[in-house]
Amino acid sequence: MSTTSGRLSALSAPSVGDNVEARLRSLHQIAKSRYAFIDRIAIALYDADLDLLKTFISSNGASDALLRYEAHLADVPSLRELMLQRRSRVVDDIEQRFTAPTAHTEWLKSQGYCASYTLPVYQGEVLVAFLFFDSRQVGVFTPEVTAFLDLFAELAAQLYLSRASAVRTLIGAVNLACGLAGQRDVETGQHLRRIGLYARLIARRLSGRLRLSDEYVEYLHLLAPLHDIGKVGIPDRILLKPGRLDPDEAAQMRSHVELGVQMVDHMIDDLGLGGDLAARMMRNIVAEHHERCDGSGYPLGLSGDHISLEARIVAVADVYDALSAVRYYKPAWDASAYIAELRRQAAAGMIDADCVEALLADPAACDEIRDRFADPLGAPPFVDHTAFSDLML
Repeated sequence: MSTTSGRLSALSAPSVGDNVEARLRSLHQIAKSRYAFIDRIAIALYDADLDLLKTFISSNGASDALLRYEAHLADVPSLRELMLQRRSRVVDDIEQRFTAPTAHTEWLKSQGYCASYTLPVYQGEVLVAFLFFDSRQVGVFTPEVTAFLDLFAELAAQLYLSRASAVRTLIGAVNLACGLAGQRDVETGQHLRRIGLYARLIARRLSGRLRLSDEYVEYLHLLAPLHDIGKVGIPDRILLKPGRLDPDEAAQMRSHVELGVQMVDHMIDDLGLGGDLAARMMRNIVAEHHERCDGSGYPLGLSGDHISLEARIVAVADVYDALSAVRYYKPAWDASAYIAELRRQAAAGMIDADCVEALLADPAACDEIRDRFADPLGAPPFVDHTAFSDLML
């Protein structure tokens, strides 16, 4: 492990009380006061674009939580049926009901869970999550209990949905501001989607070592694409210039960080999200994604453990995409070249070595993201734009 990441493990973990998981734990205690056999409440998110179920939050601590688990809904027919029929499900005896050795079932059995009650969560007509109540006693989810839990589930679901809505409102406000400001098509939506997915890949790989919650990983995935929002304030003559920037132009380009922070701060204040985990992460990403571990970055020259983990992850994801994807000013580098460049920068202390190795550890997943979300054909022709050192302005 690099020295930088080792020092940052404690700083990177979300603090108790500012996240959805802490609120879910409070709700769990209320439910247990009536039905003591309810041993766990958990929410798994559903990403319809990827047909992917992802663990998100659980009312139990890390020692009793299913972390970093994901599965395609198409591969979980029992839950897919709940989605299609919009109905809940009681399992009185997990040991007897589920005999197929899936990772989720085996985990439930290993933790001693014997019964469960599962409900799909919708936002309008769209499935957004599944809510699970688990017990270490058999046959406890009677009609009386599930009638109560149906009402309780509404509260738990709204807890998640209200927080998710606040995060999406923040993201939507940023995107709207970009549109109103005439954001130019310099960085395509596909590029931004790739950044989010690469960042998620890095965070998932590091999450066990650094004790990152699934909530943290999910917010990072959503917020990473917004790192360069301040570029809406950069004039076209600089942003779209095909050649190398002169010193004054480069300084103005670098001002996009301060512009982005101003935008985020106004929106966080207006939406009343001060102190919220997602809002704090978004500000860190916008403010620090051009800082470098050796102190050579900007605007503050932060180094080491003064740079948030989320910003260091996004920086590595951005460099990786800049090298590995075709852009209008450069062709894609081949794998051996961009791997060598990433490791060179890591060895020089510019970017985080642990984040680099976390990303490079799964080349198949990186290739799948790059191929699935490739930029459309017909992009502007290649221009010999500038040296790599200027790409990350």
